[in-house]
Amino acid sequence: MNPMFDVRELADIYGLPEETAKAELLKSLSNSLSTVFGAEIEVLSSEAGALEIYSYRDSSGDLQVRSIPLSSIGRHAIKRIRRDLSLSLAKIRVLRDYDLSRDLVGRVVEGMIVKAVNHGSLSIRLQANGSCNPGNLVGSCPYRFQTPKERGTYRPGDVLSFQVLKVSPVMENGMPRLEITLGRNGRGLVEGLIMKRVWENPSCRDVKARCVKRIAGAYSEVVSTAPVSRDAIKSVSDELKEYIRVVRKS
Repeated sequence: MNPMFDVRELADIYGLPEETAKAELLKSLSNSLSTVFGAEIEVLSSEAGALEIYSYRDSSGDLQVRSIPLSSIGRHAIKRIRRDLSLSLAKIRVLRDYDLSRDLVGRVVEGMIVKAVNHGSLSIRLQANGSCNPGNLVGSCPYRFQTPKERGTYRPGDVLSFQVLKVSPVMENGMPRLEITLGRNGRGLVEGLIMKRVWENPSCRDVKARCVKRIAGAYSEVVSTAPVSRDAIKSVSDELKEYIRVVRKS
């Protein structure tokens, strides 16, 4: 493959398999050059890995095929190709990450704060395990979803639990990205943490808990189908710095 389009480097940058990066490179080159030359262009890869560019033009009913040397492509065309290729590879990565991570919605995950802005959003690097986290996913916790008494106390490096509220592919400044919205002040966070502690005991896998009331940072009331250990309740209470009351569902 031509050094100006290093497939392995592209695969590393976008976290994609080399075959996927190579296929998208050939497709993007074909589409971009077709626009530049105003003709049907197809870019292929030879057995040796070199790029081969062909122009197809229908003249008087006869299909004419012409080989175009890569060296004849101008700088402006190369710039356009790189831009189009970056966009197409980024779309593939974002859609792949979305497909893998959309099951995180509603779940409780740990994340490390990488940026904290007073009266603004927190940038969080997710630490979810397994296939749901395809890479270094970064989410945001908007000010309105932060626990009131915690606002202004968050610091980069803090590792906290968050509930995943939304996962959605979006366009920002002309480039796709995965938008992950996290929250600290919802009832789902309490439920998720209680269940996480309860399910550490394999014999309690059938236990269900639901948070019916919460004043974030102060008080939560949880209804459970079975008794919840004091250690589990204390662990969640200490983490959220609020009183947790668990009642048995009758």
